[in-house]
This record gives sequence, structure tokens and C-alpha cells, in this order.
Amino acid sequence: MSSRSAYISAWLVLAATFVGSLIAYPYLPAVMATHWGIDGQVNGTMNAFAGAFLLPFIMFAVLLILTAIPYIDPMRSNIESFRRQYNGLIAVLMLVLATVQTAVLSVNLGALFNVTSVILPAVGIMIFYLGIILPQTKRNWFIGIRTPWTISSDEVWDKTHELGGRLFQILGVVIVLSVFAPVSYQVWIIVAPLVVIVVGLFLYSYALYQKLPHKKMHNKTV
Repeated sequence: MSSRSAYISAWLVLAATFVGSLIAYPYLPAVMATHWGIDGQVNGTMNAFAGAFLLPFIMFAVLLILTAIPYIDPMRSNIESFRRQYNGLIAVLMLVLATVQTAVLSVNLGALFNVTSVILPAVGIMIFYLGIILPQTKRNWFIGIRTPWTISSDEVWDKTHELGGRLFQILGVVIVLSVFAPVSYQVWIIVAPLVVIVVGLFLYSYALYQKLPHKKMHNKTV
């Protein structure tokens, strides 16, 4: 996806989210449900204004940060090497957040559905997309699996992200399919693999770095 297409899409999604929240605001209850447990039960609330507009403002801040990253990263030339995938990440993330906001507003306007049945697949798709682009990323300070050892070596970065990409794709599918599992098991189905993946990749990058010949260890700034 080109930068122009990605940013136009992202800003349009953001604008639609703000407009939708503005239209819904007069009809929202004074106290909104804004957070649900994995069992689908409400366990967090906000006043109507915060509930309607907090996430859109967060989306706005996130979009500004993501727009700035390719220009402020010391390794920004590396980001340019996977810029199309980075642009796609911006668009997918904004769509996922907009989906979450739509689900929250819909439930508070009286729609009858388990909000986690919408949020979990959205998050799963996001994780799956991350798995697709991780092997294509190059060393940088903001995007990817950043450990002291991946940041210090192109070889460790590439191999860790190749493995991480496969694992995140699997995790994304698991998260999407978890909507069909009993609610009492969903949290374990999601959290347990995530912890194993994060810890495993951390240790994997360390092990790879320790195997590097000294001449291949480097901390190149691009």
C-alpha cells in the first residue's frame, strides 16, 4: 500500500469514527459500558463524553505517532525498505480500533450482542497481519520484536522476526477461533500462547546472538 493511500484511508476512518461518535453521543446513556471481561460481562464504565470520544482521540494520537516514526527513527532508511507493509499496518490498526469503537457504541445504544465476539476477531486479524509483515521488517527502534540482541544484529533481527512472524500468524488464528470456545477458557487460550511466544522470542534472540561469531556482531546505525 502506498503512503498516500494508507494515510488517506487512515484519516478517513478516523474522521468517520469521530462523526459516528458525535452522532451517537446524544443517544448514549449518561454512564456507558466501556470495558468487558473475557466472559462478556461489563467490568468498566465511563461518562458518556469520555466513552464516546476517548478512543477516537487515542486513534488520533496513534495516527500522529505512526506518521512521525518514519521521519524520527535513527534507522529510518530501514523503515523505507518495508514502507508498504508499514503503511498497511497503519490502515489495519485504524480499522481495528474503529471496529472496537463501533462495537462499544452499538452495545450502549441497545444492540444485543457479546462485544467480545467482535473485539476478539478484530484483534486476531491485527495479530495475524503483524505476523505477515514481521519477516519483512528491518532493524528499527519502533516496529518489530525489539530486544537488545535483535537491535544489535541484522542477522538476529531477521531470524527472530522470521520465527515471530509464523508464531504471530498462528496466534492470530487462535484468537479469532477463540470466540467459539467456552468463555471460561478464552482468557487462557489467548494469554498463555502470547506469554509463551513473547518469552520464547526473547530467549531465542539471546541464543542467536550468543552464537554469532564476534566479527558478525555489530551495532550499525543506518
